[in-house]
Amino acid sequence: MSPKPVKEERGETGGAPARDRWFTLACYATAQLALLGWWLAFHPGLMSPDSVTYVAHVTTGPWVAGQSVAYDALLGLSLRVTGDLSPVTLLQTAAMAAALTHLAGAIRRLGVRGRPLLVAVGCAALSPPLGAFTVSMWKDVPFTVCAVLAAGTAVRLATRPGARSGARSGARDAFRGRGGAGGGGSGWDPRFAAFGVELLGLGLFRNNGFLVASIAAVLLVAFLSGHPGARRWVVAVAAGAVAVPPLLLGAGYPAMGIAPPSRSFAYQTVFGDLAVAYGQRPRLFDREQRALLAGIAPLDAWRRGATCQTMAGVFFDPGFGHARAEERISDVLELWRGLLVRAPGMMLGTRICRAALAWQVGSTSDEPGGELYRFSLKDPRLPEGWRGTPAASVMRQRPISGGLLAAGVFALDASTVRQLEWLLWRAPFWCYLVYATAALVWWRTGSRAALAGAAVVAGQQVGVILTNTAPDFRFMVAPIFVGVLFVPLLLREARALRTRR
Repeated sequence: MSPKPVKEERGETGGAPARDRWFTLACYATAQLALLGWWLAFHPGLMSPDSVTYVAHVTTGPWVAGQSVAYDALLGLSLRVTGDLSPVTLLQTAAMAAALTHLAGAIRRLGVRGRPLLVAVGCAALSPPLGAFTVSMWKDVPFTVCAVLAAGTAVRLATRPGARSGARSGARDAFRGRGGAGGGGSGWDPRFAAFGVELLGLGLFRNNGFLVASIAAVLLVAFLSGHPGARRWVVAVAAGAVAVPPLLLGAGYPAMGIAPPSRSFAYQTVFGDLAVAYGQRPRLFDREQRALLAGIAPLDAWRRGATCQTMAGVFFDPGFGHARAEERISDVLELWRGLLVRAPGMMLGTRICRAALAWQVGSTSDEPGGELYRFSLKDPRLPEGWRGTPAASVMRQRPISGGLLAAGVFALDASTVRQLEWLLWRAPFWCYLVYATAALVWWRTGSRAALAGAAVVAGQQVGVILTNTAPDFRFMVAPIFVGVLFVPLLLREARALRTRR
């Protein structure tokens, strides 16, 4: 017996359209109110050394495209227009609330009732890791907003407007677009443009985000099989979104006077690989190759950095010569390619170990370099010469509510209990929950709409596996948001299975 679809009858209050409007308003208000509490507690926002780098780019300079030029520009514009940085973090709360509402509305189209989704939105916004993350001055926050929006748009592209199908035939009709224009149809739908903009945002707010966008788009095209028109539109908008960020890095930003990132910065994971190789099997390196390493950093520094969990041990060692690394980067890459041939197992194992953040449910913090990086609740250390500058005066904690600050610090501290790290701070559990839910929906109803949303989660998971540099919580936040909102869908499917039995 299949679950009943959401009722569509029109009542005295306007029927389904009125209920949809109230649901949308309730979701946004719930998320915005909760996130506003985090903003009032940590005003103008949580900061890190990366935050200082962003502001330095647009104030003292030089402006280098090693981070997100788009996010740098947002902070610079806020500082110039308002004299403060808090408008950016306030905007982040509004954008995240809108993204969660968008995704909740998309999942509701799959037959999930509004109340459980509203609870899920509230839980996501109130979660200490997710709430504090949203008000942090990190480029990863708008990146995450774009990923959550893209997941919601992907679900909508795989359903016709207003579809609430729960039965197999009804869900298939919804996916195929019978009775309305949608992702399954062959004509243009404005949501294709929205999906393209969201994928573009992934690449603009994280330099390797175009890889996530590429993987997500390929998977979505596969889930839209049998609908060549929709697939062509997804390919077209995704191709444009994926092409723009590399073009900007290669030509656009230099034309604006923004320097490209150094090659050594772009290949920082390579130095981590070499450190592990030298620490574990120094005999793989001949005299000339050891001299190459020693010319960049003392050999003791390479040994100290020989942890597969992070490349930071060697790349940010005080003895590491970044200028020398830049000069010898071609030789370094040649050495790395040689090790791939001579010791492929060790090199692959290093990458898998470093990517544990994206695939391993349990914690790895007992291993050297494996402790998960979360937040800094302290004011960041500012560069010499910033004293008395406008940037220095605003880059410090100025909580608007002392009570909310105390509550926020208490909640964050309580959430760091080791036994709950896999649930509150690590994304793999939520990734697998999304995949299991999407597969269950497809198996039971024939609808691939949930699979379409899971494509974005898979894109981020695989992208981080391929490029991860360290066990940093912020790299995998979007799958947690999406996973929390998929819980009501999973519960709905579980109840349907019990009813069938």
